[in-house]
Amino acid sequence: MASAAQVTRIGNGSDPAIYGNKVVWTSGGVIHLYDLTSKTDTTVSSSAASHPAIYGNVVVWHDESNGMPRLTVYDIKTAGRSYITKDVDIRSIPAIYDNRIVWSANYNESTHNHSIYMRDISNSTQTWIAEGEGYSSDIYGTKIVYSAEGRSMRDIFLYDITNKKTITVSPYSGSIQIPHMYGNKVIWIDNFIGSGYIDMYDVVTKKATKVTSDHTVNTLNGSEGLETGCDTGTHFDINGDKIVYSKSADNQFGYAGVYVYGIPSAESTPVYIYPRGTDTTPDIYNDTIVWGIDGDHSGYGGVNDTGIYMCDLSVTNTLPPVAEFTANRTYGAAPLVVLFTDTSTGGVPTSWIWDFGNWTYSKHAMNATHTFTKPGNYTISLIAGNNAGNNKVMKPNYIVVTNPFPVANFSSNVTHGYPPLSIQFTDLSQNATGWNWDFGDGSNSTQRNPIHEYADPGIYSANLTATNENGTDSKSTTITVMQLVGVGPYAYITNSGDNNVSVIDTATNKVTAMIPVGDDPVGVAVTLDGKKVYVTNFFDHTISVIDATKNKVTTTIPVDDAPRGVAVSPDGKRVYMPHSDMGNSSNNTILIIDTATNEVTATIPVGISPTGVAIAPDGSKVYVANSGSYPSYEGTVSVIDTATNTVIATIPVGNYPHEVAISPDGKKVYVACDEGSNNGYIYVIDAVKNKVTATVLVGNTPSGVAVTPDGSKVYVTNYLSNNVSVIDTSTNKVTATMNVGRGPISFGQFIGSLQA
Repeated sequence: MASAAQVTRIGNGSDPAIYGNKVVWTSGGVIHLYDLTSKTDTTVSSSAASHPAIYGNVVVWHDESNGMPRLTVYDIKTAGRSYITKDVDIRSIPAIYDNRIVWSANYNESTHNHSIYMRDISNSTQTWIAEGEGYSSDIYGTKIVYSAEGRSMRDIFLYDITNKKTITVSPYSGSIQIPHMYGNKVIWIDNFIGSGYIDMYDVVTKKATKVTSDHTVNTLNGSEGLETGCDTGTHFDINGDKIVYSKSADNQFGYAGVYVYGIPSAESTPVYIYPRGTDTTPDIYNDTIVWGIDGDHSGYGGVNDTGIYMCDLSVTNTLPPVAEFTANRTYGAAPLVVLFTDTSTGGVPTSWIWDFGNWTYSKHAMNATHTFTKPGNYTISLIAGNNAGNNKVMKPNYIVVTNPFPVANFSSNVTHGYPPLSIQFTDLSQNATGWNWDFGDGSNSTQRNPIHEYADPGIYSANLTATNENGTDSKSTTITVMQLVGVGPYAYITNSGDNNVSVIDTATNKVTAMIPVGDDPVGVAVTLDGKKVYVTNFFDHTISVIDATKNKVTTTIPVDDAPRGVAVSPDGKRVYMPHSDMGNSSNNTILIIDTATNEVTATIPVGISPTGVAIAPDGSKVYVANSGSYPSYEGTVSVIDTATNTVIATIPVGNYPHEVAISPDGKKVYVACDEGSNNGYIYVIDAVKNKVTATVLVGNTPSGVAVTPDGSKVYVTNYLSNNVSVIDTSTNKVTATMNVGRGPISFGQFIGSLQA
């Protein structure tokens, strides 16, 4: 059996079968009958034919042309047809020998087996044989082989039609199935690992042989632990003293392709090599092998080919190949990965030697992938050979590899803070030889790792453009410089009894304006640039928008019932306002208002009775205090991802949480909770883990909470204690208590608003 036997393409389709000088296959549901002697292809009309089998002048196939599964029996000489409809289902695949056809149908859920049936087409008698596995019965002479549940998993059984006796022919039990038979030899696959390797058993000598397993681990392009040869059981057949099979992987056992195993010599020989991942469907009669490509496994790689191929092992190819190849790319930056594909003509090659021009070679691979790691021009050559000879093709400077393109990347020690904000930018770019920084405030730098100071509050886009001789690449990040509390011209205080807002000049601590707003103003938030002020009016069910340059309400936004807290995003584009509806828990939401249109653009369901709201300094998260419901008022904090407008965490806290504040670095969240019995607590939340890490006892009925610009202290208004608690954030302990007026409510109207 020469490995360079002549291979011929005889048609297009799938799943061919052969007997004598006739080959049958299907294409688009139509049966093709090919005569190897006359080289003629005859079609047999059908619209849904599959899995044909042939013996002598009879062809049988699975047929659903009429919408129901059946087996069609076709006489080649007379072109007559008959049909088997009894005990045939969608899984019935026929096998034929002489006048007998066997198949399986009618799956039994309790035994996990199908039934095996036999039809004698000479007298139209049909017989139930046994329970076995679908897709896995075969017939030779008066013997039927099938797999079924046996000693533990599956066994191979042989049924004698003459004496109606059944024997077990597999010497052991395992995941074995799909038997084929010729003479006194039965083959099957053991697919306990991989696609399965092929075993053979002689029912006369009782000798078992492992056809495609050498008991070693796959060490080439395989997975550690898988046995070599376990990729060969996708499709196989036996005839005479030969076994044909498909191999789909590359390892020390051989490369992917069609193989023939000589039983006397116990050796496998490649008939045709394919790229790794190609599953073929070989069938054999005497010295003639036919095969197609298994389209059901096309997703695993390999070739996209619908050809039907034939190889006569008795005819040696007398033509050497004419070497030729292509590449999926011939130019690019290092590291350049190139796939080389053999396109040789002439005689079918069975060996390949690639030279990639950098002292690197690849042998015996029909198609080769190579990575060029250094710039340069590379000459590629291929020697393709078979038993008739070999041929070489060389392509000078075929692959041109340039220096790698730059990939811009950098980090900064901080992304937000208060002015003057000094930031260390660190270049992390790849393959860069030049750096151009644009800090977004009109300043630039060409240093690799510059330090830049932002003097004024604002939202800045810091951009790095990395360069080299091949091109440029850029990356940006957002820097948020926040307004310092008490620095900057004004503080805004809501006066709920007077229905106005007091404007305080923080330089002189004098009231400079009184701005009329709605009924019972409660919450207040100021944009980062200080140009707009948003005030919630509790009884009006509105938000007043103040132009801070004119101290005048320019817009009134209608919202839902009883608005309280309010927060504005660092970029000034969105306002977040809690909406509470005690009568309908599904209507407890956060309203998102577009500041450009002053319209509600989204609502996000949160916990029961949301009140306080705060935004992380970088604008990525919103924290909402949900007060709960009567009588316990067990509260939670909803954490909203502003990129998706979804709640990503719900954190249990104490009773009746009112306001919430965030540390300048965004790592801690402080929630004021009223526990009753003169006990009020601040709950400290780790913003990374979304978990309460500490509680701090403060005064009676804590309401407002705010964090100093340096993050060192937290101030808490205690409504019924008439005082303010000062917490040291490093120890989470109260370090001072200051008496103030009656019923202090909120810092959100002063510190919190300017901090935003």
